[in-house]
Amino acid sequence: MVGNDIIDIAATKLSKDPKGLGWQRPGFVEKIFTDSEQKLIADSKDAFITVWQLWSMKESAYKVYIQAGGKPFYNPQRIECELDGLTGKVEIRDLILETKSIINEDYIFTVAGTEFLEIKSKIFNIGDDIKLQSQNLRNHLLKDYSQENNLDAKNLKIEKIENRIPRLIYEGKDLGLSISLTHCGEFGGYSFRN
Repeated sequence: MVGNDIIDIAATKLSKDPKGLGWQRPGFVEKIFTDSEQKLIADSKDAFITVWQLWSMKESAYKVYIQAGGKPFYNPQRIECELDGLTGKVEIRDLILETKSIINEDYIFTVAGTEFLEIKSKIFNIGDDIKLQSQNLRNHLLKDYSQENNLDAKNLKIEKIENRIPRLIYEGKDLGLSISLTHCGEFGGYSFRN
C-alpha cells in the first residue's frame, strides 16, 4: 500500500488568511501535532517547512491506513511522526510506516509505505484552474501507466471503492495496484505500487 501528499509552498504561504499566518494562527499547532512533534517544530531551522512536512507525513500515512481497512477519523494527534531529515516514521494505531519527502522551493511531496522498492511516483504542474486539476491529475496517471505497461488508455480508468480509495481498472478488472493521488495549489502527483 502507498499514500502520498503534496503541499504547494507558495499557495500555502498565501493561505486564506489575509495576514498570511496560516499555520501560526492560535491553537493550530497544538490541535494538529503531538507534544514531540511540537518540539520538532519549535527546534527546527524553518518551522513553516517542518509543519507542512509533518502534515504531509500524516496525510500520506492516513491514506495507507484507510487502504489497510482502518476506519476514517479526524484527529491528527492520533498519528505520531518521527522525522529525520527527508525520511521519517509514522505510527497510526498498530501500523508503522516509513516516509520519504522531497522538499524544494515549490513543494513538499511525501510518500508513505512499508517498502519503497516498488513505489513509483511522479510530480507535475496541474495548472491553476481548480475545475480541471483533479482531471489533469487523473489523466497524467492514466496516460503514464498505459504507456509504461503497453495498455490501451481508452480501456483504463480510475474508480473509487469503499472509503474513496482509488483503484486502476483495465477492461473492467481491478489491476490490484495500490495508488494514491494528491494535489495542492498548482502541483499534483501520483504514486503507485505494483
